[in-house]
Amino acid sequence: MKTEMPKLKRYFGYPKFKSTPYRFLFLKYDYFLQHQLLSELERQGHKTIELPMPRQIASEDALRKILGKCVAFKPDAVLALNNMGMDRNGVMMGVLSELSIPVVIWYLDNYLFTGPYFTDTAPELAIAASTDKALIPNLMEAGFPHAFYLPLATDISYSTIRYDERFKFLREKVSYVGGTFFKMINHFYTAEYEALYDEWAPDFTVEQEKHGRVDLEATFEPFRQRFEFLEAYYHFIAYVVFRETRRYRAHCLASLADGPLAVFGGDDWKQYLPDETVHPSVLYAVETPNVYRNSAINLSLTTFQQQTALNQRLFDVPFCNGFVLTDWRESLADHFELEKEVAYFHDVEELKDKVRYFLDNPAARSEIIQRARERILREHLMEHRVSSMLEMIKDVLA
Repeated sequence: MKTEMPKLKRYFGYPKFKSTPYRFLFLKYDYFLQHQLLSELERQGHKTIELPMPRQIASEDALRKILGKCVAFKPDAVLALNNMGMDRNGVMMGVLSELSIPVVIWYLDNYLFTGPYFTDTAPELAIAASTDKALIPNLMEAGFPHAFYLPLATDISYSTIRYDERFKFLREKVSYVGGTFFKMINHFYTAEYEALYDEWAPDFTVEQEKHGRVDLEATFEPFRQRFEFLEAYYHFIAYVVFRETRRYRAHCLASLADGPLAVFGGDDWKQYLPDETVHPSVLYAVETPNVYRNSAINLSLTTFQQQTALNQRLFDVPFCNGFVLTDWRESLADHFELEKEVAYFHDVEELKDKVRYFLDNPAARSEIIQRARERILREHLMEHRVSSMLEMIKDVLA
């Protein structure tokens, strides 16, 4: 690779983001929102090409794969979600930056769980966007020279999903769509993590109900010195966060289990909830719109990995003409008018009170749905996020 660098530098020295259409090489994984993101880029007239990336591939092989596509496609930037397709230490990003190929990463989840974990500052042409405004300082401290806030959004294509009669039984029910994080907990599991978690015995639910979020940096700082490597420390955080999110969600759902509750997420939930409340998982953006539009109330229970971010349900549910009741998030007031465009709760007792109220007041639900949907159409579609992303990139690179 080293012997090829001078020739590659000359080849990739062409101007980037000087004129439209822009060209993006997208590192593809099976991940939500990637189809919507690429479709919107193309709808706005830009060019994209997808490069499927194996989950298990050596960094040098992955880099050659990416460069091969870049030679043929001549992109303005490489685009990825959650650092997927890139190595954990930022080496690939550094090589691409040295070749004048910008890398843009949109973190839909907490970047600590995916990296990169730079040993020094990030390459100059590395741009990060995060759905959580509270994590922007963390990205800057990690070494990213450019970091921006870019919240989630919904996609206009959901309005084309046909009505499905299978979900009409939900019209008087409180629904929740989501899993138990079984796979993610197993992914990050080690015997050391489990033993440390059991010794610690945390309960993030209490802090969530008091403050509306868990300050991960402060909460985990006492454990930092127990880990020789930063990546192992961050993976321990991920393990605990997913276990505690499962506990929190089970706690909230169990408080409603004696009412008209329907949980879509597979049999794992039967360890925590009555069998009759548990239903098979539904396909995101294919079946979920029909769950959202048919349910009397859709619950949004945020993961602890995000500090202030709004999750996808806050945008998808009202757009699909459904009513959403969410746990409190600091960013709610940034994107919706409280009480008029979004309903929320702070703890389990308030959750039960709000569920009873809104089940008994369909007119109140309808008013909030209408106002929220109007707001989403004005400000929170994928087209708005793509436009914002392009403006951010141009400010840095053009």
